[in-house]
Parts: sequence; C-alpha cells; structure tokens
Amino acid sequence: MSLRKLLPCLVLLSLATPLLAQNRGTAEATVKGKKISINYGRPSLKGRDMLSKASTGTVWRLGMDQATEIETAGNLKSGSAMVQAGKYTLWAKKTGADTWVLAFHPKTGVWGAPPLKDGFIAEFPLKMEKASDSAEQLTIALAEDKGKGWIKIHWGTAVLSGAFDVN
Repeated sequence: MSLRKLLPCLVLLSLATPLLAQNRGTAEATVKGKKISINYGRPSLKGRDMLSKASTGTVWRLGMDQATEIETAGNLKSGSAMVQAGKYTLWAKKTGADTWVLAFHPKTGVWGAPPLKDGFIAEFPLKMEKASDSAEQLTIALAEDKGKGWIKIHWGTAVLSGAFDVN
C-alpha cells in the first residue's frame, strides 16, 4: 500500500485513539504490600438506570467492550472463597434485590457478549447502596483500609462495594 493511501488511515487512527482511551479506566491499590489492578471499560448511563433495574440472575461483565480484568500479586479471600495471585476477568452477578457477587473467571481476553455463565472460580459478596451523587460513567475504585482490600463500583446512584483479604 502506498504512503498516499495509508496516510488518511493513520490520521483517523490518531484522532480515534484519545477517544478510545477515555472509555477505559484503571483502579489500583497496594494491600499488605501486594499490588492489585483493574482495567475496565467505562460506559455512560445516557439516561438509563442499569444496576437497579437489573433482574436477579443477571451476569454483567462490569463495563463495556473488553471484559474487565483484574491482576493481583497476592491471593484474595472473602469468607471461604479464594482467588490465587494472577489475572482474571471480573463479572458482577445479581443474587437478590440489593445483593450482588463479584465473580472471578480464569478466561481473559473476553470481548463483548454473550456473558460467561459458568466456570467462575470464586465469588465475593457485594452490597448495593444508593449514592448521594450520580456517576454518569462507570467508576471502579480499589482501596486499602485497616489491612483489608475494598472494591467500590459506582454507576448512576448505585454503588456496589465489598471487602476482601489479601495474602
């Protein structure tokens, strides 16, 4: 292909790259000396009320486009559920009116739909609460508090949160 034909493609790609980057987010924390990072797509609500309208049994890939991925240098634990250090995709499953679980799947590089329905290696409980503010774009945060890891998933006025241990 000649440079003359390739140049318009390169210009379009350079213009689109910043827009694509705005639709991805990262969350990172170090808990007990172990780094944990999450890479996720950041969909916008656009007038929808997604989390509170989800029906029990819904499995969501936490974000948009490529499935959300977590990479952890330490083992994660919640109750009897354990996730070995490594890289996984993260999913949210609605288990009740105000309850969800954070589900870990060993398959990475998953894109789009359909959601994975089985093969999860662990599920950590999440509590759903109503936020005082609304997040137009999905936001995931990780934090350390008193030796525990915390995840907070905020979209619209819904907040899913839960704690976990790190070894």
